[in-house]
Amino acid sequence: MKASITLLRSLLLNDYPSGSAINYYAGHLYVIGDDANTLLILDSNYNEVNTVPFFHYEEKRIPKAKKTDLETAVILDLDGQKHLLALGSAATKEREMGVLLRLPFTDNKPSYISYASFIKRLQQIPGINIEGATLAGSHFILSNRGNESNPVNHLIITTPDFWERQEDAAIRISKLVIPFSLPGFAGVSELCYIEQEDALLIILSSEATGNTYDDGVIGDSYFGWVKQISQKLDGRDVLLDGIVNLSDADPAFKGEKVEGACLSAVTDKEWYLHLVADNDQGASTLFHIKVVVEN
Repeated sequence: MKASITLLRSLLLNDYPSGSAINYYAGHLYVIGDDANTLLILDSNYNEVNTVPFFHYEEKRIPKAKKTDLETAVILDLDGQKHLLALGSAATKEREMGVLLRLPFTDNKPSYISYASFIKRLQQIPGINIEGATLAGSHFILSNRGNESNPVNHLIITTPDFWERQEDAAIRISKLVIPFSLPGFAGVSELCYIEQEDALLIILSSEATGNTYDDGVIGDSYFGWVKQISQKLDGRDVLLDGIVNLSDADPAFKGEKVEGACLSAVTDKEWYLHLVADNDQGASTLFHIKVVVEN
């Protein structure tokens, strides 16, 4: 199974650091940086609409030892209202946190949760580093990113209210298998579900690091997918149906660690997505792409 990817637009955000998650709702994009103090709200043309303070550190980039390390975010229904739930990587105690914001944003304040009790139940995974999440029907899917010392990615399948019932929410854990030859290990950095296709999109990236804490030299980022994903969430291994090196699709992706992805539109043959990337230098890059998957 193959896919062609066309870059429609890109934009460097010099003043917004460490892009790690992006979501689309009601014509607006919600961008998160893993060491940024604020949530950035853009319109669909990448013009800034608003910012929401999440943290209050003096520095532009929150110090590494103190950051909550928000790596992924999902829009979900809560009491009949849409909310953005952003989750920390849980790689350290400080990162077992999440931020909840009611949408659409007016002047409401975010609230904060701990999901440490849920994380404790994932003991079979060596090295917790939650970097992706998506809602797929009645399933909430998290991804745990492996590294060069533990070169295995995992999918954690639970329920959308897992963060409210952490002790007893259902959990199934699958290994994500990449049955394609890559030059090195690629870790999962985001998930995105396409309901119309029952497809799970998986963003992966390579980085020269052997643990869940330190950054490393950025390699390539990849766009992968699994069709009929709802039939494959029973705890067995999940195999990618296809993968594309984004640097092969367009040279604009070279040196960019793509960390966030969201769907903005679907037609019969085409998927339109927004991506956000971190270059580890204090800036973020947005990409708007069109994907055509061939059976």
